[in-house]
Amino acid sequence: MIALLAGKTAIITGGVTGIGRAIALEYLKHGANVAVNRFPDEKSASQFKSLLEEAGSEYSTKLIDIPGDVSKPETGTSIVETTVSRFGRLDIFVNNAGVCQFHDFLTYV
Repeated sequence: MIALLAGKTAIITGGVTGIGRAIALEYLKHGANVAVNRFPDEKSASQFKSLLEEAGSEYSTKLIDIPGDVSKPETGTSIVETTVSRFGRLDIFVNNAGVCQFHDFLTYV
């Protein structure tokens, strides 16, 4: 596999589940350092541990988690500062965290 992201550093919000998790795993495979933001609770901490296991030990120094609620402005600052402090740079930011509320169309209108 060609390491398309070798030497690059990415932050992925909502990076321990779903699409964010898949992006994190692919970025790691392509050579990137990855910081995943997750909600600061035990469930999300457990999901990060599972992500580490799935990624494999060869990526243990290239993957970090940064707990925090992205609805709070100070969390954004903390995510960037922690990532740059750890990896020395930031090249990619994937703003993936979010909540989608589903409604019946007629009730939503």
